[in-house]
Amino acid sequence: MKRQGMGLAGKLVIIFSALYGLLLAGVLVMSAHFFIKAKERDAQYRVLDVINSIDLAHKYMASEELEAYISDLLTRRFSAAGYDLELTEIAIASDGTVLSEKRETPEGGRTRRYHTEIQNPQTNKAAYTIDLVYSLANLELGIWDFVWRIVVVGAAAFVVGIVLILLFVRRSTKPLRTLASAMQEVGKGNLAARVTVKSRDEVGVLGEAFNWMMRGLEEGEFVKRIFKRYVTRQVAEKILSEKEFVNLKGDRREVSILFADIRGFTKFSQHMSPEEIIALLNHYFAPVIDVIIENEGVLDKFIGDGFLAFWNAPLSQKDYALRTCQAALGIQRVIARLNFQRENEGKVQIQMGMGIHTGTAIAGNIGSSRRMEYTIIGESVNFAERLQEAAMQGEILVSARTCELVGERLMFVPRRIRIEDYGDAEIEVFELLQPKEVKT
Repeated sequence: MKRQGMGLAGKLVIIFSALYGLLLAGVLVMSAHFFIKAKERDAQYRVLDVINSIDLAHKYMASEELEAYISDLLTRRFSAAGYDLELTEIAIASDGTVLSEKRETPEGGRTRRYHTEIQNPQTNKAAYTIDLVYSLANLELGIWDFVWRIVVVGAAAFVVGIVLILLFVRRSTKPLRTLASAMQEVGKGNLAARVTVKSRDEVGVLGEAFNWMMRGLEEGEFVKRIFKRYVTRQVAEKILSEKEFVNLKGDRREVSILFADIRGFTKFSQHMSPEEIIALLNHYFAPVIDVIIENEGVLDKFIGDGFLAFWNAPLSQKDYALRTCQAALGIQRVIARLNFQRENEGKVQIQMGMGIHTGTAIAGNIGSSRRMEYTIIGESVNFAERLQEAAMQGEILVSARTCELVGERLMFVPRRIRIEDYGDAEIEVFELLQPKEVKT
C-alpha cells in the first residue's frame, strides 16, 4: 500500500491560510490607508478653523496684536480626536507687506503647506493671502496600535477558522475513512464489507455505490464458486477471462483422454440404499478429483459410476500424455489406500478399470445458450472408452500413441488384446504399472 500523502485537512489549512493571509494583508493596507486619510481630513478641518481665527484677528486686531497672536498660534497644539495639528509657519501677505512667523521643525520632518486667499466682499478681489505650514510628524501616530488590534483580532479569527476547518474535515472525512477501511477489507478478500450511509450528499452517494458494487461482487463470487464446482478450473478461468470463449464452435487438437469405471458396481450397489450409493461414490471420487486437479486435468463429466477426464484442452500443456498417466497412477494409489481403510472397517471396497488414449479430438462447447458444456468428441474419445472397457479391475490400459509420447519415463508392459468395435484382430496396447518404489 502506498504511503499516504497530505490529507484533506492539511490541504484546506494551507489554502485557508494563504487566502486568509492575503485577505488580512489587504485589510491592513486598506485600513492603514483610510486611517491616514481620515487624519488628513481632520487636519484640513483644523487648518480651516485656524484660518478663520486669523481672518477674524486680521480684521479686528492691530498689527502688533496680530503678530503676537500669530506667535501664540505657533506655540499651540490643536488637539482633536483624530489628529493633533502643529503649525510650523504662518504668513499673511497684504498690500505688499508680509507678516510671517516660523518655528523650527525637526530635520527631515515632513510638512504640508496650505494656501488660501481672503476675498474682499465689496470688490470680489483678494484682499490678502494666508499661508499655513503644518507638521505631518504625528499624522501616523497611533497607526501601529490600530494595526496591532487588527492583527490580534485577525489571528483570533484565524485560529477559530482553523478549528472550524478541522472539525468540518473530521466530520466530512469520517465516512471516507470508513469507506477506505472497507476497501482495505475487500483487498484482504472480505467481500461482505459494507459501509453505513448516514448522509445524502456526494459521500453518501459514494457509500451507496460501494455497497451496491460489493453486493454485485459478492453475488458474482458466489456464482463463480458455484460455477467452478460444476466446471473445471481451467474451463472456468478460460470462460471468465475470454468472453468470446462461450461462442467457440470447436477446436481440433490432440488430447490425452482418461476413462475410468468402477468394476462390478451394479452388482454390489443392489444391496445399498440410494443414500449409501451416493456417499460411497463421493467418498471415492473426492480424492480422485483432487488427483486430476493436481495434475492439471479437466474433469469432463461423471458417467454413472465412472468419469471422463482429459488433458491439453482448452489450454495447451506440456507433457500432457505424461500428466494423464501420472493422474491414473495417482488414482490407482488413492483407491488402494481407501480400500485398505475400508477393509479394516469391514466396508465395501471398489476396483477401477482405466483406459488412456492420446489422439485428435474436437474440444468445444456443446449445447445452447441456456445450457452449455465444454467437452471433447471424436473417434479418439470412443477408443479411450473401449480401452477402459477392456481393462480388468485395477488395470490401466494405455494406447500405443500415449506410450510413445511418455517414453521410458514410466513403466509399460505391452499386451495384445481385441478391442470391441475395432475388428477381430488384436491391437497392441500397454499396461501402465506403478513404479517399483511405489507400494500400493
